[in-house]
Amino acid sequence: MSNNECEELFNQLPVSLLCKRVDHDDIYANPACLTLFGVSEEFSEFFSSLSFYDIDSRERLAGDEHPFAQCASDTTQRLVVRIKSRARSLNCSVSGRLIKVNGERWVTLHITNIQDNDVTIFQSDNSPLANHLAFSRLLSAISSQLINVSTDHLDSLIERSLGAFGDFCGVDRCYLFQFSDDKRSMSNTHEWVAPGIAPYKDDLQHMDVSDLPYFGKIIKHEHVFKIDNVAHLPDDAALEKQEFERERIQAVLCVAVHINDDLFGFVGCDIIGSPYAWREHDIRYLRLIGEMLSNSLENVANRLSLQTMKSRLEEANQQLAYLANSDGLTGIANRRQFDEHLSGTISRGIRASKPVSLLLIDVDYFKRFNDTLGHLVGDNALKEVARAIDGCCKRCDDLAARYGGEEFAVILAETSAAQAQQVADEVMQAVASLGITFGDSADNVPLTISIGIATAVCCPSLTVSQLITQADKALYQAKAGGRNQVACL
Repeated sequence: MSNNECEELFNQLPVSLLCKRVDHDDIYANPACLTLFGVSEEFSEFFSSLSFYDIDSRERLAGDEHPFAQCASDTTQRLVVRIKSRARSLNCSVSGRLIKVNGERWVTLHITNIQDNDVTIFQSDNSPLANHLAFSRLLSAISSQLINVSTDHLDSLIERSLGAFGDFCGVDRCYLFQFSDDKRSMSNTHEWVAPGIAPYKDDLQHMDVSDLPYFGKIIKHEHVFKIDNVAHLPDDAALEKQEFERERIQAVLCVAVHINDDLFGFVGCDIIGSPYAWREHDIRYLRLIGEMLSNSLENVANRLSLQTMKSRLEEANQQLAYLANSDGLTGIANRRQFDEHLSGTISRGIRASKPVSLLLIDVDYFKRFNDTLGHLVGDNALKEVARAIDGCCKRCDDLAARYGGEEFAVILAETSAAQAQQVADEVMQAVASLGITFGDSADNVPLTISIGIATAVCCPSLTVSQLITQADKALYQAKAGGRNQVACL
């Protein structure tokens, strides 16, 4: 058979074929293949833009991995790849083998579109019923993962869901957009693109809806935006046409997504390079994906709302607990918390036979200080004294509390008398360093404190009142001895 006869037969075959001589780079396609990709014989850019991608790894196939290289053997090779051209990108089943024509070695690839929206790679039956069943299985697999998805994994699972849908339907790009609360702007929050397709998510953030008025009107009122051929958009969609052409989009399908009856955004998909006639089941399938994502987003939003309410309730309870256990003036522990903490410290100490120490502190001559400078100055002085005392409580079990009026207390768990004396000395120095004075007095007397220390080994017979009484006697002794000193019993 002559070369002309071979070429004529090649062009007449009804199946889609690509072929290439083993020792040449030029690729040839028969009319059936060009039709499959929606191009004419005059479209020279088809061959220069032709590239092959691994569907799983999404890596471009080159060198020994290129289909023509893999099929350059005497055995028939069967591959599943994504073939990308400037006109159209398709997921294809490729059956290739080496043939010899008039002494020349040629590799031929029989190309079948495995996702023509009627069949999938997983089906041998290409009927609409088989397609519907396959999509139902896909939807079930996705929804089972989305039912209880955590907030941390929601974004990745949404993009995986878009990818599963995109792979199934053979589109080039699949995405989710979210409207702002006032519906004046929208952002591309999730995106899947087929191998070899440029992503646009980063470019499509905070888009003003008024920049795409025709689209905004349709998606808000009709809930479905279906364009088979961007070139046929009406005149009032000039802005949309300009944006689609910028992204090389030729066919668009979008479906509105609602959460709690409020328009949340839309899910959509694109065909790059050539027009595409969307069918009823395309819309139905995309709407099901949108409803599934809507339910997942709504569930997550409800969980976040509950978590927020729970967090606020916990914060409110913590605030109430703080208010119930804190002194309103100084902010340190109040008498209620003091009583509870001292009782708990003794109970814990009993189990280990550990000592407990209690410091009772009185501000010397505070009534005269108040009478001289006024209650406002007196209150400020008590705040400073409280902060100084609290600053000397170094361990987590130490507690400084306002015992009443100008009296304070410090509970020191597992603390001996000698250790308590050291803490008392630190408290004396901390208050002295405040430099608070009586101001108007002739000798400008500084404000001082007196401290009584009680220490006891925790045992079942030891009571809170006994320890307080002992510390109070020590405090009386310090005041009777002239104040501004520490006494220990």
